[in-house]
Amino acid sequence: MYLIFLFRTRSLHLHETMNRRVGTHVSCVICSRYLINRKCSTQDSTAAPSVAELKGRYEVLRAQVLACKGEIQKLRSENLYTAASCENIRKTAQAQAKQAHNGAIRSFARDMLDVCDALQVVARKVEEYTQRNSIISKSEASVLTGVTLTEEVALRVLKRYGVTRMHTKVGALFDEEKEEKLFTVPSTPSLQEGSVAEIVKSGYDMNGLVLRRAEVGLSEDS
Repeated sequence: MYLIFLFRTRSLHLHETMNRRVGTHVSCVICSRYLINRKCSTQDSTAAPSVAELKGRYEVLRAQVLACKGEIQKLRSENLYTAASCENIRKTAQAQAKQAHNGAIRSFARDMLDVCDALQVVARKVEEYTQRNSIISKSEASVLTGVTLTEEVALRVLKRYGVTRMHTKVGALFDEEKEEKLFTVPSTPSLQEGSVAEIVKSGYDMNGLVLRRAEVGLSEDS
């Protein structure tokens, strides 16, 4: 009986040992297969892209770069166009402002010419009076000097706006651009035909342009 019991005990122990060894072997096989599969999967996921894939990516990036360049060129053209438009608007506004300014000055100057004409007539009378009278009282001299100074002040005011009196001279040849003929007188040895015989009103120019022509009498052969 004891031998039978011993035999059964050893058989059971041997059976359990074999089961443990088989289980361990199976577990090792399963783990090995898992590691192999995982390694293969990792290698597949990190594999280098193909030439076709790289070419496709390149074409996409190239198209994006070309689109960006086109947009930059478009914005640059729009910027240049806007800058040119602003410059044209600025120049137009500046020209209009200058034209309006000059127009206002010309209008003011034309109105002032009537005052200058009146002062010039009085100044001529003063000169004639002083030439005829050698003795002049202090009060008369004060008035005559005041008239002359008033004319000079008026001319200085006009000069600040670019308006100056033309220096038309008796005996000079007639200039149709700067002088207007009002009447004619017979020519003399000292006044040849076509020369200025008398100045009725002085002419004025503004910034080099004729503002008003001088009104003169012209000598002609009878």
